[in-house]
Amino acid sequence: MWLKWGARFLTSLGLLVVVAGLVVLALPGTMEGRELVQLDATHSLHVTDFVGLGMVISGVLLIWVTVLTWQHKHIC
Repeated sequence: MWLKWGARFLTSLGLLVVVAGLVVLALPGTMEGRELVQLDATHSLHVTDFVGLGMVISGVLLIWVTVLTWQHKHIC
């Protein structure tokens, strides 16, 4: 029973982290923070781009590990 509740909680938490990361990536240019990498005259990467990417990747990994653990407990 605990595994089912824990899996639901962790996947929900991972989903919230992914959505929050996407919100960070969608921030307007005035809120993006310091410029870290200049790609060309009109494109650059800012602090929030890396923070948002890190949040999305960590949320996806949390969901992936939780689903694999749940499958392993129910299939094996």
